[in-house]
Amino acid sequence: MDLFLIKHKLKNDFPLVRETTLPHPQRAAVMVMLYPKPKKIHILMTKRSMHLKYHAGEISFPGGVFEEDHDDDLLATALRETEEELAIQVEPENVLGRLPIVNTRLGFEITPFVSVLQSAPEYEPAVNEVGEVLEMPFTSLLSTQQRDVGSTSSKDGVMYWFKHHRIWGASAKILNQIGHLSSY
Repeated sequence: MDLFLIKHKLKNDFPLVRETTLPHPQRAAVMVMLYPKPKKIHILMTKRSMHLKYHAGEISFPGGVFEEDHDDDLLATALRETEEELAIQVEPENVLGRLPIVNTRLGFEITPFVSVLQSAPEYEPAVNEVGEVLEMPFTSLLSTQQRDVGSTSSKDGVMYWFKHHRIWGASAKILNQIGHLSSY
């Protein structure tokens, strides 16, 4: 896996565009963080706390719903949520692209932003939101892709595994999009 190729494809095929965001209760953004660790590219995801009302225990990217009072646009949402959930301040210049919106079966529109960091980020998870932080070797994670037979969409119905964690739904769709960035 080549971070240079991913950076190139992001800048050329999925450039970062900041647009005015109209408030909507189901408009959300997430931050995908790719970074090198010795000899491998890693991706950071979280396991949501088990006590949360929605998506408890699911594997996801840091992110959340657009808040009109706090966010100028969806990138601001992704940056704010990453800081709130993990105490990671991603610099806007490290955000290289915006992937296509992922729609969930519950009607959410999730905009994924992709950042490429120089090194592994230091984090401090917010215990009220994050149950576990997962730093995963990206190529190994992609190699676990399987068809998600529980999915209603055969096109996007994929899932991934990291140790005993099943990654499915919108998070798997986003991983699938990023996986395509790493191929020629």
